[in-house]
Amino acid sequence: MPIQYCSITGADDAVDVSDLNAIAQQYPFVEWAILLLQAQAGQSRFPTTEWIERFSLNNECANAAMHLCDDAFLGFVEGKREVFELMQGFNRIQLNLKFGDVKGRFDEGELVARVKEAPRWQFILQYAKGNEHLLPKFVDVPNHAVLFDESAGRGELPEGWQAPIAGHFCGYAGGLNPANVGQNLEIISKVAPNYTTWIDMETGVRDVEKEGDKIIRDEFNLDKVRSVLATAQPYVVSAPANTLVAKR
Repeated sequence: MPIQYCSITGADDAVDVSDLNAIAQQYPFVEWAILLLQAQAGQSRFPTTEWIERFSLNNECANAAMHLCDDAFLGFVEGKREVFELMQGFNRIQLNLKFGDVKGRFDEGELVARVKEAPRWQFILQYAKGNEHLLPKFVDVPNHAVLFDESAGRGELPEGWQAPIAGHFCGYAGGLNPANVGQNLEIISKVAPNYTTWIDMETGVRDVEKEGDKIIRDEFNLDKVRSVLATAQPYVVSAPANTLVAKR
C-alpha cells in the first residue's frame, strides 16, 4: 500500500511558513492542508485570510490543500468569488461535508456542477455516515477523491478502516498520531493492498490541553509533524509529486 500524500491539517497564524517549507524540503510527500472558516479565523487551526495569502505566496511544498468548512463550503457551492480567490494557491480542495452545519443547506446538483467546472483542482469529499448517497453522483467526475473521515477533526480512531471504494481515489483520516500511525499504516495496507492512497491528520499533531470541557491550549506541534512523516516515509509511492498550481 503506497501512499501519495501525508496530509497535515491545521497550520494557523502561529505557524511560520518558513518552518513548513523546511519540513517539506526533507519530506516532499507532505501535503499542508489549510482550514478555511471565516467565523473562527485567527483562532487555533483556522488561519486568517492574511496568513492564507502569505502561505500561498511563500509555500514551497509541491502539495497544498484547502479544506472548505461551513460558510466557505457553502460559498464554493454558490460560486462566491472570494472563496475561489483563496483557493488559487492550492491544488486539492477538501469539501467538508461533516465538519460544520451544512446538511440541508446546499443543492447537491450545484455541488457536482461546481466540481465539474473546476478541473484544475482535485476535490476531496469528506466521507462519513449520512453522505454515502453522494458518491454515485461523482463516478463520472474525474477530479474528485474520497476521504474516509468519521472523526472530522476530533482525533478519534474508527472501529476499523474501510476498504477503498471502486471508482474513487480514497484516503484515510481519524485519530492518527505519532504513536499509532505506523501500526495503522500496516492495518490500512491490509484493507487496501496494492492501492495508492493517502492519510490525513489534524488533532494528532497538536498539543491540546483542557480544563474540564474548556480547551486552554491547542497548538500545532512541528516535532510531532516530523515524527509522523518519518514513520510514513517508507510507505511513500515513488511516483513524482503533483505540481503546485500557480501561486497568487
